[in-house]
Amino acid sequence: MNVLITGGCGFIGFNLSMFLKKKGFNVIAMDNLVRRGTEISRAVLEDNGVEFVHGDVRNNEDFSNVDRKIDLILNTAAEPSAIEGYKNPYFDFTNNSLSVINILELARKNKIKIIQWSTNKVYSGDKINAIKTKELGTRFEYDDELYKNGIDESFPIDGNDHSIYGLTKLTADLFCQEYANAFNLNIIVNRFSCLGGEWQWGLPKQGWFSWWPIAFAYKFPITYIGWKGKQLRDVLYIKDICELVMKQIDSIDDFKGDVFNVGGGVKNTMSLIEATNYLEKKLGSKPAIKTEQTPRRADQCVYVSDIRKVSKTFNWQPKVSPEAALDSILKWVMENRQMLDKVYK
Repeated sequence: MNVLITGGCGFIGFNLSMFLKKKGFNVIAMDNLVRRGTEISRAVLEDNGVEFVHGDVRNNEDFSNVDRKIDLILNTAAEPSAIEGYKNPYFDFTNNSLSVINILELARKNKIKIIQWSTNKVYSGDKINAIKTKELGTRFEYDDELYKNGIDESFPIDGNDHSIYGLTKLTADLFCQEYANAFNLNIIVNRFSCLGGEWQWGLPKQGWFSWWPIAFAYKFPITYIGWKGKQLRDVLYIKDICELVMKQIDSIDDFKGDVFNVGGGVKNTMSLIEATNYLEKKLGSKPAIKTEQTPRRADQCVYVSDIRKVSKTFNWQPKVSPEAALDSILKWVMENRQMLDKVYK
């Protein structure tokens, strides 16, 4: 099978490229290389036999750089920050919505299967934050029996507090569902929560879980923005993501626009403070910590994915705890300081 991975040098794209190449797939990684660290990832991919194509998903013409028939597209390309979109909404739209139309049109004309990376930000922050919560020593948690298993796929997507990022991802999410039905396309949409793992060139504005070990290693300051650092997420480690995607590839012919909430679920949750405390205990030190009282616009105090549907459908469960994931990321950082210095020094 020929698999095109858009955003192939980003965190998810890189790991999927390496994983599927080892599984025997013909993998083409497409990336515009505009984000820092991607040039390093590209070199590693090519050293491991992954074909690289320089291209931007916003440009239809760039897909012509792929010179073989594509059977499946894993669309991991996106502008991932929920902050930057307010500065330039059109940039988020072209990256996260218009680009997906390009991919869907390519799929429609060539009967290509798609797995689309969506997000929990399709659920409006005001709706999520309206759920009753309780404050504990190091975290907030849902205090409503209806959400004891987290947020499922039936949660309403209306509202005006998605962030520009969330809005553009929701647009793409709905287009994928519509195209699957209208044009008989095999498409799976995964609404991912907090993801983490090695080869994520973390930044404070996104990818916080992978940023934490990097910040500890380089003694960069950490900032809690809103909720005193007690905001809670379910964390999903990259190896568990790859295992799920493999199962979805194997059975994708059975799906036409199906949506799944995907994360670590209620058994794999961690707050910002808890991540800090864990790494501090492990390393014996911590970076400077700043606290801002006002949350970011459209941020969610607690978000935990209800993963019962995706778990049952694909006979899949996360295996790696947030603590074990932090251990693995920290080990990668420490063992690759010379490489990471090119990005962070």
